[in-house]
Amino acid sequence: DGTRISLGNLVIFGVMAAGTFSYFSYRIYKTVRRLQHLKLGYACELAVGQELDYLVRPKDHPYRVYHDIPFDGFNIDHLIISPNGVFVVETKGRSKPINDGSKQFKVRLENDALHFPNHVETEPLEQVRRNVTSVRNWLNSATGTDVPVGGILVLPGWYIELCQKATAPYVVSAAALPKVLPQLRVGMLELPHIQAIAHQVEQ
Repeated sequence: DGTRISLGNLVIFGVMAAGTFSYFSYRIYKTVRRLQHLKLGYACELAVGQELDYLVRPKDHPYRVYHDIPFDGFNIDHLIISPNGVFVVETKGRSKPINDGSKQFKVRLENDALHFPNHVETEPLEQVRRNVTSVRNWLNSATGTDVPVGGILVLPGWYIELCQKATAPYVVSAAALPKVLPQLRVGMLELPHIQAIAHQVEQ
């Protein structure tokens, strides 16, 4: 009987050990994946921030660019105040899959969704729209004026194929953003209005 009990205990302990190992292995895997995702997201935000900083270097360009602005329960990656309106910029980093031995780098905007090589997303577009609404409501209240606010979704490293008109939000690559931004328009702001909005943001 003692031998049978010992063998039974060994089996139970073995099952428990295997279960514990599997559980912690899964947690470690999830943690590593999350860290990789955060690292990718940070790298993408940094790359977009560096591209945007070129906008404010020429002194005759009346742009104001702000990074990582804390808001009500979320952060704005980048905020641009320009003569063509205020732009809320959201950056999304996505890893590129390898299909048939080659890395895929094209995303298609169609039917109000982002069609990546292996999956489809709508949440990034919806998130930008929510952020635009929050920023517009806040600036309208803070300045006492009707502030034109639009959204830009930036996908660093991806080639974007537009199969629909993208204006709410605009969807662009990081490399194209400085060149495309002066062509985007959600309204008109004179320099005093730009300065007033910038003052509220800086406060």
